[in-house]
Amino acid sequence: MKKTYSIRSVILTLMISEVFVAIIVTGFLWYSNGKSAVDTLSRNLSAEIELRIEERIIAVLDSAKLHASNQANVFAKKLITIGSNDQKDLTLGYQKGVLDQYPQITTLFTCSPQGELFGLQRSKSGGYLELESEAGKPGLREILPDGKAIFIDDFNATERPWYKESMAKQRAGWTPVYHFPGVPQLGMTSYEVIEGQNGVELISGCDLTLGPLNQFLSELNTSEHSEIVLLDDEGALVASSALDSFTEVKATENEGVSYKRVLGVNSQAPIIRQAVDHLTRLHGGAPSRWADKGTVEMDSEDGGIYISWLTINLDEEERWVSLLAIPRSDLTMEVSQRTRYTAIAFLILILITIPLVWRTAEGITRPVMELNQGLDLISQFKITDSDMGQNFRPSRLRELNEMQSRMHSMRHALTSFEKYVPSRVVRKLVTEDKVAVPGMEEAKACIFFSDIVGFTNVAETLDPDQLVKLGGEYLEGMSQQIHQHGGILDKFIGDAIMAFWIAELDGKRVTSKACHTALLSQQSLKVLREDWLKRDLPALRARIGLHTGPVRVGNIGSSSRLNYTILGDSVNLASRLEGINKIYGTEIITSGEVQEIAGNEFHFRKLDQVAVKGRRKGGAIYELVCLSESATQHQIEIAQIHESALDEYIAGNFDVAMNTFRKLQDLDPEDKPSKLLIDRCEQLVAQPPEEWNGVISLDRNIKDNG
Repeated sequence: MKKTYSIRSVILTLMISEVFVAIIVTGFLWYSNGKSAVDTLSRNLSAEIELRIEERIIAVLDSAKLHASNQANVFAKKLITIGSNDQKDLTLGYQKGVLDQYPQITTLFTCSPQGELFGLQRSKSGGYLELESEAGKPGLREILPDGKAIFIDDFNATERPWYKESMAKQRAGWTPVYHFPGVPQLGMTSYEVIEGQNGVELISGCDLTLGPLNQFLSELNTSEHSEIVLLDDEGALVASSALDSFTEVKATENEGVSYKRVLGVNSQAPIIRQAVDHLTRLHGGAPSRWADKGTVEMDSEDGGIYISWLTINLDEEERWVSLLAIPRSDLTMEVSQRTRYTAIAFLILILITIPLVWRTAEGITRPVMELNQGLDLISQFKITDSDMGQNFRPSRLRELNEMQSRMHSMRHALTSFEKYVPSRVVRKLVTEDKVAVPGMEEAKACIFFSDIVGFTNVAETLDPDQLVKLGGEYLEGMSQQIHQHGGILDKFIGDAIMAFWIAELDGKRVTSKACHTALLSQQSLKVLREDWLKRDLPALRARIGLHTGPVRVGNIGSSSRLNYTILGDSVNLASRLEGINKIYGTEIITSGEVQEIAGNEFHFRKLDQVAVKGRRKGGAIYELVCLSESATQHQIEIAQIHESALDEYIAGNFDVAMNTFRKLQDLDPEDKPSKLLIDRCEQLVAQPPEEWNGVISLDRNIKDNG
């Protein structure tokens, strides 16, 4: 005999176990969902910050490019000679206005190809310095606001990066980031050139300091320990939220202090060093080899880092990379704390639950034991009141109380029933089954499938009442055509319709009826669409598939409900023909069997040779266009050219087929079947198949395209 357990012990064990399992599952789900939320938060935060950085950089750089270009345009339009008094008066006013408005711009200047320079520079002590240099001579004259002049011997305009690049490229552009002489600032120069008959006639430049970008990055609203940097293609810092894009280099007493740019791998921020090193190893080199953008998570001794980067293109040659590094602990701290609080709450719940569970188990086990004793007496046919005993106590639990009452009712019923009907007669009445068995038989049928184009989008835009009314009008219009032409409407599958016609002899009549139904259904929809548009309702369109073939027809279902329907591969094929309308941009597609039977009565266009599930060997598919007598010369010509091109395509002459299909595009640029086959021929020409029989499988296309 198998070992048994008391209900009290089982209930107590199960309930406590469930609480423990609930703690584990809830904790896991809490942490898992929290981590997922953190990942999403990290991606969204990174995307938002990178977008703000990109917008700020583009705004700053565009301002410099704009004013360099404007300054050049002033000279180009006024035809002013550089160095003339007219040029100085005109330029000083413009340059001063720009420097007053844009603090990140430090210098605006113009320079001739011979090195004659004139400009205005922001002074460290306030105000502006006028800059002048003579053509062909080294040195730069700085005119102070008080009129005094300082001459700098070691300046040569023709040696500056902006001069060399503008003369070499002879177009507008940016210099690489470089250190501004004499000040702890990184910057770059936007230059614009004016060309004449002899080449460059004027260079217009704008020096831009990158110091404000450091401040902007440091003030961005990120997590507590995250860092943001801008890197150039070589991995050197352009700007940094840690304000460490360059470092002082102590020199001799005579030389003073110089400045050196800092590489990302040498940043003062450990998190940036780790992030840059990780991406360098991941992509096999400096930022110039990194992907344009991405997000990765790396493990570290401190618990992991979320890294996100985005490439910002300055021009064709210059680009920066914005890199954001966020410690995982910044994002998961709250999740971890809440998980611990949840575990503590569940532990308290267990301690409170144990005495309640014990009392509940007691309230269940006592009446169950009494029921067990009563059933044991009934099994021994001791069903009199005296046999049940005098200690029976009704349970306060409703279900158990009802069980006790029903046990007594059952005892009385069995006692009475046994007096009237023998039990063997009851068993015979219960087990006897005289319901007919469902069955089916073989037949030939033409199967009709239709479906609404884009019904999901329509359903999302209408309220339920409008959707029901619109769908009812559509199904009513389609159903009328099926009924009027003797079809059997099998079922509505959502917005789809399945119908069939059973062949009387060889299938010609039913195939003709199905073709008439398909064409008239589309005409009926056209009329309905005009009415729907007047009522501001979606103009529904439908795709139809037709196939004639062998099926099994009859009753299928259960003993309480039967359905008269058809089954077989022919049904599946008709359904797939409806689906591939979307691929060819058609409204009605039929199988070759339909065209062979009804080809004299209707105008068909041979579309392709395809294989679908249920017809792996493949077969021809046709577009049902119209009645034969209604076909226009244009429709006939398109069908003939398409079939001629298709013959070349099936024979493997893809170039010839492609050129012939293109003739169809000349006749009808909106013709989708020919465009599809042109694209396919181009692929086959580029990658010729090893084996070719002219048949293409569309199973995946149907699935992907709905």
